Amino acid sequence: MLMEQLVENKLNKKVEKLASLIGNTPVHKIRINDKKSIFLKEEGDNPAGSIKDRPALNMLLQAIKKKQITPDTVIAESTSGNTGIGLAWVCSELGLEYHNYSPKSLSEQKRALLNQYGAKLFFSEGGTDEATKMLKAVMDDDPSIYFWASQFTNKNNWRAHLNNTAPEVLCQIPDVDEVWVAFGSGGTSTGFAYALQGTGVKLQVVQNTLERARRVEGMRNLAWISKPPIVDLEAIGTENMYNTDPDALVDLAKRVYADNDGFLLGPTTAAIMTQAIHTEAPNAVVISPDNGNRYPDWEEMITG
Repeated sequence: MLMEQLVENKLNKKVEKLASLIGNTPVHKIRINDKKSIFLKEEGDNPAGSIKDRPALNMLLQAIKKKQITPDTVIAESTSGNTGIGLAWVCSELGLEYHNYSPKSLSEQKRALLNQYGAKLFFSEGGTDEATKMLKAVMDDDPSIYFWASQFTNKNNWRAHLNNTAPEVLCQIPDVDEVWVAFGSGGTSTGFAYALQGTGVKLQVVQNTLERARRVEGMRNLAWISKPPIVDLEAIGTENMYNTDPDALVDLAKRVYADNDGFLLGPTTAAIMTQAIHTEAPNAVVISPDNGNRYPDWEEMITG
């Protein structure tokens, strides 16, 4: 029993130390035109390269505190996005095994990043729903081995933004009028919705395009998915949700690159900005989920 307690305490200390490495990301002022600039909160500066490092750490941190995770637990998630990379990084730092379930369409770049952090990859024939079914089937066979992070149902997803990301923004830009975020799992939008209540700062949320065949990776639209369980649409306000304009993405990113000394927006950030650039708010901040250099094909398209 004493040895088990020592091992658990060591795991707790490791995960708490990681918390000091995530967050406190910089804010950069992006010139849109001669009359307008927008602040950019650069979440790509997190250790594994995206905003998803925050909920990845918090979901595991809280589970470790509740003794739902031991050094022998296998962490698992069904995702084709940055959450998997964030979880893989945290697990690699903690010495935990991580299993990532995703569609076969997972990009080579993200496969490489997952492999870099020692993740074991499992692929479904269909989409993320089928990957989730695969994971559930495996867990049903031996549930005691696994901890499923489950970003779409885990409230510690949005709590990471309520308790950390949002307070950082309000501290860094005290006179902010609007905060613009992307809609994916719903963690960022719900966390900010709760954090901004009563502050006078308006939350604006950009969904994916209505045309699913032209979707931006990592974003979703309530027109073609069911509401993720953690999402609080009443707090967000559906009147504050906009669809991205896929036709404007590349030209917008190229313009920002040319006018801001080679600053490379990621595709999701560009998607948010297709709507944010129309704001009349004097001080608007876009929460940039990751950097453009994470996507080599996109980078070549913008800079080539």
